Amino acid sequence: MSPEIRLDGPTLRANAAAFAALGAPVAAVVKRDGYGWGARALARELDDVVESYVVADDVELAALRPATGRPIRLLADAPPGMLARILDLGGIPNVSTAGAVAEARVEAARRGPFAVRVGIVDSSLWAAIRAPDAGAFAASLAGAGLAVELWTHVTSPARAGTILREFAAARRAFEDAGVPVASVDAASTASAAAPIAFDRLRIGAGLFGARMGCGVAVRCAIRVHAPVVRRLVPGSTSWAGYGDVPLPPHLSAVVLRCGYGDGFPKALAGTADILSVGMQYTARATSDGNDPQVLVGADDDVDTLAARAGISPHEFVIGFACT
Repeated sequence: MSPEIRLDGPTLRANAAAFAALGAPVAAVVKRDGYGWGARALARELDDVVESYVVADDVELAALRPATGRPIRLLADAPPGMLARILDLGGIPNVSTAGAVAEARVEAARRGPFAVRVGIVDSSLWAAIRAPDAGAFAASLAGAGLAVELWTHVTSPARAGTILREFAAARRAFEDAGVPVASVDAASTASAAAPIAFDRLRIGAGLFGARMGCGVAVRCAIRVHAPVVRRLVPGSTSWAGYGDVPLPPHLSAVVLRCGYGDGFPKALAGTADILSVGMQYTARATSDGNDPQVLVGADDDVDTLAARAGISPHEFVIGFACT
């Protein structure tokens, strides 16, 4: 006996459509093997409603390509010597270093014009350039037969205005250098809004039902159904589980076969009707009209559950898949 943990395909598709309604097609971010749920599995559900996919690197590109004919964009630069392989697989490579530019120029001379991705991001952990370096970087691409897809990531709500202004200035620098700007994308789930939809929206956690502050009406696509292993009638026991969590004498509860070993956050213990969370079992108070076996369902809110657990929506989404 074990919990049933799955994604609801119609909800995934409806969430993608909800973001696209902002006015730009959706590039589904399926890095880290689709947040652990399987990039190919997500592509089977989303291929008819998204414009393209975004993966981390060349390894993820090769793994996903058999599942889709749509464009696949990369966030990381190609390892040295691998750019040709990425292009052969129909990937749109990212470039952020002099070495990557040099390899792209060689490939453009050999096979003709193609597009590369160039990120303008002021934070670490991204294969991107800083906005003040845009002019010099654009000059290194000029005349090479390369168009650019410019992108940024709003890494801080407090700096959002600055990030977008610097991004606009960087775009002008590329245009002034004579480098064709094929497209621009700046919005991920948290920053998704009509004014910055540009040519596409990069949506990852939002596909699963996270909003992260944006105003898009999405629903939880995660389904967690836990079998009941024990029913607790009022007065049958004094404690809900590990530690000193009392079970009020008037309360009915169930013990469910699902715990933090299955991805259900331990920190949810003591919130709402969750009394205790162990490695394999969760104690939950019962009430009329609710199915206690549905630990996560269509009526739940990803952002609310993540906040109660003290984790990010991304961690909540990936937690159930990586067990």
